Amino acid sequence: MSRQEPTFSGAMHKASKELTNAGKKLASDDTFRFIKDKAQAALEFDNLGKACVKATSRDHGPPKEKHVQTLLEACTHGTSSIQEILTGLFARLHEKDATVVLKALMVLHRLLRDTASSAKVFQCIVPHMGEFRVSRFMDDSSHESMQASQMVRSYALYMEEKLCVLRTTKFEYDKPSADLNARINQTAPRDLIKHLTAAIPQLEAGYKCTIRDQSVIHPTSVAAFSLVFKDLRILYQTLNKGVLRLLENYFSTPKKEAKMIFDLYKEYLVQTKKVSNVFNDAKDLLGQELVELTTPPESFQQSLEQYLTNDDADDQPSMEQHQMDLKSVPVVPLEDLIGDLSGLNVSSSSGTAGNTPEKAPPKHNDDFDNFLSTLEQPAAPAGTVGGAAAQSGFGTPQKQQAPQG
Repeated sequence: MSRQEPTFSGAMHKASKELTNAGKKLASDDTFRFIKDKAQAALEFDNLGKACVKATSRDHGPPKEKHVQTLLEACTHGTSSIQEILTGLFARLHEKDATVVLKALMVLHRLLRDTASSAKVFQCIVPHMGEFRVSRFMDDSSHESMQASQMVRSYALYMEEKLCVLRTTKFEYDKPSADLNARINQTAPRDLIKHLTAAIPQLEAGYKCTIRDQSVIHPTSVAAFSLVFKDLRILYQTLNKGVLRLLENYFSTPKKEAKMIFDLYKEYLVQTKKVSNVFNDAKDLLGQELVELTTPPESFQQSLEQYLTNDDADDQPSMEQHQMDLKSVPVVPLEDLIGDLSGLNVSSSSGTAGNTPEKAPPKHNDDFDNFLSTLEQPAAPAGTVGGAAAQSGFGTPQKQQAPQG
């Protein structure tokens, strides 16, 4: 039986398949990707579009600071500029390159954290929170990119949770400011309990932005972790001081409210163990000085629980005894948590500290109370971390010693 001659349609199909394979190979080539970025930036007719592309380039490491500063400055010019920037960054979120998507998330994070117009940025981002749902993202162009894809998924979920907490609390509890201590001290206890409880899912989502167990650590993942770490240390310190304030009048608090404080205190103990591992990671990856955290003795928790279960006033601890016990609750100074990261350089995969300073963020003058109070608070979107259900992947917590000073 003679071999059948190839048909014209068969030959075309074969040629098309070969072209497709060649296109895939070309698209996975780093040189081609860099050329594509250069061409895309050249085709942008406005400075903001170019800054968005250049800030999210395919170079490994953090976004270039000069392009980030261009975008931060533009946010002060009004809503139209913010909308234009978000359009460019959301487009980059739909790229298939893990480095580009990670950098887009980092720039969005910086816009919320480091601009004086963060309230306006939040207002413009909220209608587009679905852009952060990239749970199926995968860049399989290399093993390193596959590892970075895990950070993309975790970081996007963290950003979504960060926005949900801000929408609920109407205050940036993860940003250092002169108003932070006053907010903790002046907020009504029931509202403070609500706010601190609402912030716990953000902590949990942040713990998932781990790269400790990755076989190949992507430099851009280290840079992303450094931004999340900045949030977590402030947010934990807020939880620390908020719980201490709620405990001050615990034994004169009605039982129903005291039960909520007690539940929050137990959650605080859990978060202390988990956040300790974040500081271990920051030491290894960022060269950050290790902060050792401690928790009060078990007898203190027992006295709190006794107040809830015993109705006999004579058996309750005296106020003097409670004040003595309260001194065993450690307060971690904010400066100990923040440290000095002004000279941090995360452009290398080793994660060691360098000498490339980052410009100081502009002074914040947002009034989230006035602005966010006008917003409705819809239910948190599906797919976010729920309460304390998420578990840290950093390993077994170690017993810590009390911080000095």
